[in-house]
Amino acid sequence: MALKVLMTKKKLDQKRAELEAVRSSCDFAKREEELEQSIEEAETEEEQRTVEEEIEKLEAEKADKQAQIAKLEEEIAELEAQLDALEGEQEEATGDNQEKDEDVDMSERVGRESMEYRTAFRDWVRGGKIDREILEVRNDAAGTASDLGVLLPETIVQEIQTALSGVYGQLYGKVKKTNVKGGVKYPIGSFSATFHRIAEDAKSDRQDPGGVTGYISFGYNIGEIRLARTILQQTLSVPVFEQELAKVIAEAYVKAMDKEIMTGDPTDGECTGILTEAAKVSSRIPAANTISICPKDMADWTAWQKNVFAKIPLAMRAEKFEFVMTANTYEANIKTMKDKNDRPVYAETFNPVDGTERATFKGKEVTFVENDVLEDFDTASANDYFGMIWVPQKAYAINSNLEFTVVDYFDHEKNEAVKKALVINDGQVLNGAYIYLLKKVADPT
Repeated sequence: MALKVLMTKKKLDQKRAELEAVRSSCDFAKREEELEQSIEEAETEEEQRTVEEEIEKLEAEKADKQAQIAKLEEEIAELEAQLDALEGEQEEATGDNQEKDEDVDMSERVGRESMEYRTAFRDWVRGGKIDREILEVRNDAAGTASDLGVLLPETIVQEIQTALSGVYGQLYGKVKKTNVKGGVKYPIGSFSATFHRIAEDAKSDRQDPGGVTGYISFGYNIGEIRLARTILQQTLSVPVFEQELAKVIAEAYVKAMDKEIMTGDPTDGECTGILTEAAKVSSRIPAANTISICPKDMADWTAWQKNVFAKIPLAMRAEKFEFVMTANTYEANIKTMKDKNDRPVYAETFNPVDGTERATFKGKEVTFVENDVLEDFDTASANDYFGMIWVPQKAYAINSNLEFTVVDYFDHEKNEAVKKALVINDGQVLNGAYIYLLKKVADPT
């Protein structure tokens, strides 16, 4: 419990620092004053239009900052609530023995947080000798595997969850995370909430979930991460071993999830990818939500306005929708786009925390993926998908309790025993109305 409190406090401090940095970068008064002066001094229609465009860019930047602040404030409020709950549980568990417990070292705790368990786990992973009196072995209730291996110490689980929650610029870090029982049909609307007024003498009826009906069922898919011998055989202290192992697992997990969110094939035991869902005859993603773009229109700002942005419905405009594409597509096609007066449409913005460039398109965030997830526009063939517009939290969900285990694995090709981490999870499209796919087509003849 104490470890969870410390980890939550650490994340809360980080979010507060990010919020302070964003707020400190929101002094737009001087730029607004300069632009107001410029528009008054503009002598030609072209000069006035240029200033007006700069004002529009400034307004978009202000809106983006406000959205960042709102998101960070929401995350901080959630972390504060978690911290209050954890501290309350800790205080209740401590009771009359609080003073005594404060003198007890964390290593003396029982269970998977104890140093005894942590040391036994490290020694088993590195040496192969398992102490079943100390280590816990999980059996799968669904019957897909008789033995899913040794449960990780709570310290490593917390390290992995912290690493995954800190992921930025990846698909996994943006989609909805759930932890519900697999094999059960859940109404799609149960994964979101709606606001409804009720009279004093009447109660609310169940609400229609935005016009999307049907059910969703998560399966028990087992994923594996093979662990390199180098990390397992080094002489490492328990805390350093745990940090390194958590880092390896988290990085491999995120990389796999990013790909499966887009292209996962459930027939191979993977999550159901968005493109896989789109290819179904009865898909949750409407056929009208696929937008075709030819090379000529790709470079035409007016065509983007007419053929893409004009099709975004009010439901998505009310949310914080985002773009997904490769870095190559963004650098080679979006950043080079110009208006009819040969002026760049793209405007650079920067992360106030670390100073890195923030990828945006018309004020909306752009998430980069590798070209094994989506094709680069310039090298894509006709009918290949090269981009996506979506509201991640509304569009897709990954279901898992992130309860990783480690088991022995025998590589018959190399004739050696290795270790691999296992986790049960599944991913499904929630609401396809919040997904628009961008497809490349040939120029009209």
